[in-house]
Amino acid sequence: MRPSYDIFLPGDYFYDLIFTVLPEFPVPGREIYSQDLLATGGALFITAVALHRLQVRVGWSSTFGTDEYSQFVQRLAVAEGLDLSLARHIDRPYRRVSTAIPYLGERAFVTYVDPTPPDQDAYWIAQMKACDFKHLHLGAILSRARLEPMAEVARAQGATISMDCQDMPDLYTICSWAELLRLVDVFVPNAREAMQITGTTAVQAALEQLMEWVEVVVVKDGANGAWVGHGGTILHSPAIDAGPVLDTTGAGDSFNAGFLYGWVIERAPLEVCARYGNICGGISVTAVGGATAAPTLDRLKEWDARLARETRV
Repeated sequence: MRPSYDIFLPGDYFYDLIFTVLPEFPVPGREIYSQDLLATGGALFITAVALHRLQVRVGWSSTFGTDEYSQFVQRLAVAEGLDLSLARHIDRPYRRVSTAIPYLGERAFVTYVDPTPPDQDAYWIAQMKACDFKHLHLGAILSRARLEPMAEVARAQGATISMDCQDMPDLYTICSWAELLRLVDVFVPNAREAMQITGTTAVQAALEQLMEWVEVVVVKDGANGAWVGHGGTILHSPAIDAGPVLDTTGAGDSFNAGFLYGWVIERAPLEVCARYGNICGGISVTAVGGATAAPTLDRLKEWDARLARETRV
């Protein structure tokens, strides 16, 4: 029997080492001490966990190696109850490590990754063909050459497609954004990425340009909430205040999970999807580690009902 998922999630894990509560930001030649640190899963691990807690059937197609970083995140995934039947294990180290230094609402990273298996895209496509799914979510920009064959398989299943951005070299490579983004249904960059891609200096201008290239554009704007552009209309969804901000790592991945829950599972209006995204992202920053505070479906609904009451008042 073919496995069936709501969302197919291709993308590798990260091992995140996060230093918190710093007296100042590090400078060359000086040593400082943080008051705490946390080792946890990052990147697509965050999105997978956040979707799973929202009772979404998520098929996470990741690669794990023989190294302790891979094994650590895999153990976290198993403890969380994630379905890893689409994951694979290669007989060599596959280290994907990121050290995060959050400070005063911003963060810096130092990252190391081992070479990606040359057949990674082929493996993802084979896994996509071997299961059923309603939606394909890509956690980062893919080139048109890589995206086209994956989009073809997704469309053959009648699945929709979303793509996040992520600050990576491809973001600064000149390409035809119009041709690339026409391959997806929903594009979810953050504000800085949206302006970088469009060559604009304001979120509104970036939205207007991106709306010419993709059906639905969702721009994550941190404490300013989120902006959604569709059909010539731009709507704003304010951020929520769930408590003190401890760590913004993975807030965008948690936002994606909330938005996709609304869009794929409930088929909710875009303003509701954006509100779900803001709730999940807003709650996630109240704990260290992107997936640590990812809400359950019950908690998401409690927050949504609270916001609805506040709006009526």
